[in-house]
Amino acid sequence: MVSILSVGLPAIGALVSAIVSFIGVLPGSERRLHRLVSIHNEMPTGEGKAALEDAVNELAVRTARRVVSTGAERRERRKLDGGKVGFAIFTVLVGGGVAWGIWFLGSLAHALPVLQWTLWVIATLVTLVTTFFAAIGLTDLYEDPEKDAANKAKREAAKKARDEARRAARNEPV
Repeated sequence: MVSILSVGLPAIGALVSAIVSFIGVLPGSERRLHRLVSIHNEMPTGEGKAALEDAVNELAVRTARRVVSTGAERRERRKLDGGKVGFAIFTVLVGGGVAWGIWFLGSLAHALPVLQWTLWVIATLVTLVTTFFAAIGLTDLYEDPEKDAANKAKREAAKKARDEARRAARNEPV
C-alpha cells in the first residue's frame, strides 16, 4: 500500500499539473503581468519605471501571442528533424539488440554463474548507455529554422566562392 502511494501520488500530481497547464486554468504569465502592471502603477517616475514598463510590454506581447496562437498554428511551425529521429531509433534498436543478445548469452551460461552474472552486468550497462544516448538524441527533435537558414546561407556563400575561384582559375569572365 505504501509503495502504491509513494509512486501513485506523485504520478497523479504530475498528471493533474500537466492537464491544468494544458487547459490553461492557472495562467502564470497573466498573473505575473497583472502583478507587474500594479507595481508599475504604484512606482514613482524614473529610470526604473521605464525599464519596468519595457518588461511589462514585452511580457504582454508574449502573453498575447500565446493566447492568440492556436495549437494548430504552433504545430505547423514545428517540424521534426528526420536525422535526429533516425539516430534515436537506430540507437535504441542497435543498443537494445546488443543488450538483449548479451542477456540471452548470460541466461544460456547457467553452468558458470560468474560468467552469467558478468554478462548480465554488461547487458545492464549496455542498456544504460543506450538509454543515455537515446535521451541525448531526443532532447531536441525539432528543426531550428534560423539555424537551418544560416547554414544554407553559409553553404551558398561557400559554393559561390568555389565557383568564382574555378572561374578565376580558368580565366572565364564573370
